[in-house]
Amino acid sequence: RAFRLLGDDTLDRLDYSRDRWRSLEAASGQSLLVTTGLINFGPDGDPYLGKYMAVLEQGGREYAWLTSEEIASRYPMLRYPAEWGAVWDPSGGILFAYRCLSGVQSGFLAAGGRVLTGRVVAVEIDDKSGARVTFQTGSNESSQTGRFDRVVVAAGPWTAKLLPRLSPFLQSIATPVTYWRDPSGEYSIANGCPILFNARLTDVYALPSCEYPGLVKVLYHGGPEVDPDARDVAGLEWYIGRVSEYVREHLPLTDSSQPVIVEPCMYTMTPDGAPIIARLGPSLVVGCGFSGSGFKHSPATGMMLASLAIGDEDSLPEGFEVPRYRLDRF
Repeated sequence: RAFRLLGDDTLDRLDYSRDRWRSLEAASGQSLLVTTGLINFGPDGDPYLGKYMAVLEQGGREYAWLTSEEIASRYPMLRYPAEWGAVWDPSGGILFAYRCLSGVQSGFLAAGGRVLTGRVVAVEIDDKSGARVTFQTGSNESSQTGRFDRVVVAAGPWTAKLLPRLSPFLQSIATPVTYWRDPSGEYSIANGCPILFNARLTDVYALPSCEYPGLVKVLYHGGPEVDPDARDVAGLEWYIGRVSEYVREHLPLTDSSQPVIVEPCMYTMTPDGAPIIARLGPSLVVGCGFSGSGFKHSPATGMMLASLAIGDEDSLPEGFEVPRYRLDRF
């Protein structure tokens, strides 16, 4: 997953999250976050980029505006129009999601937690007795019910199924994650290729080859609305075609004939693109609707959800701004 400072209104949650990822990295003994740098494209004077450069400026962070000539000089393997410049964000990097998840779960188990793998089919709230969670595990899908004083639901695109009251504010979309062969090796981390963030202008962004050697990861930032239990039947051909055009036009040294791997991904969108991180009752807290950009924030989000669950949100740092994520903003 991509990590970046450029593009957020405040830096507090990102700073906290990066520190926690680094702490987990040290504890787990695995590389979790690799810094690559990131360039975010736009024309000279772009108000969006100007806004977020100002955030970095106020926070005393490094960044630079690159003209189209400077982009071509730094990254000759890229091909972009002369009217596009870009902001260079040296904080950009790649989080290895599987290693991150494994490290979090290992720490949770070591602290006395219990991990169950299965499918949650119901969350029932009784404000007097807490919450009941019904789940199915094993090949026979036998149901079990657990009782809890507090429940945090962070179920991605399935959240609206478990908590129907949220369905007016959540939209699940399928989006293709594609990988393209790079016979040149020019689009690799080892060669200094940055993350290419171009979602505003083209709905596409790309990560240099790293996860799979020799394969560049290119994503369409959007897609059709789908039922998360039927996401594999979604028609993604048009979106993959758009990505193919992008790869052919802007990454000319790749093999753009067809993607080597296509993986279906899910975004859970809210009307304003910001997540819902809220207490919905004495026993229930929810974190959902991260609109495709939640992973990098997840240590801070976890801290916020935990604080809400135990009624300690007043102790959160000011920059975490819990009210802005409440459900009642809609």
